[in-house]
Amino acid sequence: MGSAAWWVFWSAALLTVLTTPLIRRWLVFRQVIDWPEARRSHAQPTPRGGGLAIWIGVLIALLLVAPEPALLPLVAFTSILALLGWLDDRHDVPVAMRLAVMLMCAAGLVWIVGPIPGVSIMQRELGGVWIWSVLGVIGVVWMINLHNFMDGADGLAAMQGAWSGGILGWLLYRSGAVEPGLLGMALAGACAGFLVWNRPPARLFMGDVGSIMLGGTVGLLAFVGAATGAVSIWISLIVCALFVVDATATLLLRVVRDGQWYTAHREHAYQRLIRSGWSHTRVLLLYAGLNLALVGPLLLLALGRPDWDWAIALLLIALLGFAWTVVQKRTLEGAPNSG
Repeated sequence: MGSAAWWVFWSAALLTVLTTPLIRRWLVFRQVIDWPEARRSHAQPTPRGGGLAIWIGVLIALLLVAPEPALLPLVAFTSILALLGWLDDRHDVPVAMRLAVMLMCAAGLVWIVGPIPGVSIMQRELGGVWIWSVLGVIGVVWMINLHNFMDGADGLAAMQGAWSGGILGWLLYRSGAVEPGLLGMALAGACAGFLVWNRPPARLFMGDVGSIMLGGTVGLLAFVGAATGAVSIWISLIVCALFVVDATATLLLRVVRDGQWYTAHREHAYQRLIRSGWSHTRVLLLYAGLNLALVGPLLLLALGRPDWDWAIALLLIALLGFAWTVVQKRTLEGAPNSG
């Protein structure tokens, strides 16, 4: 069991590795460039929009290895978000329009996958299908946006996409949710392939076309897990905890501090570390190391003790929240950026 999943993973990885330099040349030709500025963490003009290669890798890998009709709605979901991100990379789509498209896509999951019947805590099912489904839709929209916020350091979003897509995809595939599982494995492979070109120092950025599609696909996998019962929402939260905590805590801080949560900033923990002198490589290794040394073991514990997955998830959120607070207090405002 699982050979198709691994074929999809490696096919997507290889396709993305081979496609990315071609996409980069085209982006340079079209002058789709991220120019250095005060709120960004890079010092050199760098092509953006490389997420097109991730989308191509996912799409072609699924078509070649697993051309299942049931995958069509899922691929359509990711493709609409990729198109939205590409338009935003080129034309700066208004915030209201972006949110409207994201909400429509997320709401479409209720029709594609089905509603979320409930959430389990201490082996007790808390019902309320429409409450949980609405919260699930909001959660998917937040996953889209938080991945967009966290795509600001070389290799960081690609690393997390490989991590989240691979783990959630494999858990879904193993539990019988084959099509979304294959989508997750394809996303993981494509992100791993893109990381070859996006690792520090990045030769191109994924842009909104990549981060919006990535966040939406991870949100889709979590929604499918909750709706089908294949993967509990607590397990999904554990897998995605690093990005969820950094983005959510930073948003809440900005709301409390000045209410201007919607303005551009560099207050996420990874941004504060870079501004204080950390290199992009060091930040990437820190986040990858936390996934391996902290998130991974707690994930295995939660999988082995499903009756306590909620408590393990909350423990992890508390630990990462404490680490986020330490970074916020110990990094200096306006510290030099070492890139």
